[in-house]
Amino acid sequence: MAEAEEEAAPWDRGTDTFISNIDGDISKTYGIGLRDFLLNPEKFASQKDIDQKAKKIIDAVNAYFTNAKNGLKEEQDELAKTLENADAQTTKIDGVIQTKAALSRVPYIKPVMVDINPSNREEIVIDQYNNSVDALIAKLINASNYIADITTTYNNHNIGSWVFSGNRTYIVSINLPESAVTAIDDLQSDVDDIMDTAYQRLLLAMEK
Repeated sequence: MAEAEEEAAPWDRGTDTFISNIDGDISKTYGIGLRDFLLNPEKFASQKDIDQKAKKIIDAVNAYFTNAKNGLKEEQDELAKTLENADAQTTKIDGVIQTKAALSRVPYIKPVMVDINPSNREEIVIDQYNNSVDALIAKLINASNYIADITTTYNNHNIGSWVFSGNRTYIVSINLPESAVTAIDDLQSDVDDIMDTAYQRLLLAMEK
């Protein structure tokens, strides 16, 4: 008899690989497979104390991420230096942009969201402010209808990003090199969202 096909997961391959890798440990400890719980939390709603067990599963998964990062001391130290530099460059460049925008009477805003046409955009990633970047900023401002600050935050550090919107949209961003630490953080963020959704679905099923 052919084995039943595994249910397709609504998340990306990297996330699915992580979930599959720890599924056995979670199942052995809590009697519930992680993948099964995340895909079909409602099926466990009638189990005794399932809400507490689900919280323990979530804590156990987060412990995997914590342990992984604890083994990356050198990478964390290097990332801290990179973030400090990115934060300093963000402050410097943002001040330059605001000053030049005010002189040119181009609106500078900090929107909740900007909807950018992907077919009419160019992205420019820079490491640090210099005379060439200053000249680029001036040129982009003169060609813009408005400037939007879409800077993001990572570990309490600002990673600058600005939209210059005109006949063509340009996005200037501070470079944040990839690292094992940020990769783990990105994966954890995705898994946290998946686990939170599954937990909320479980609670709703328990109320029925």
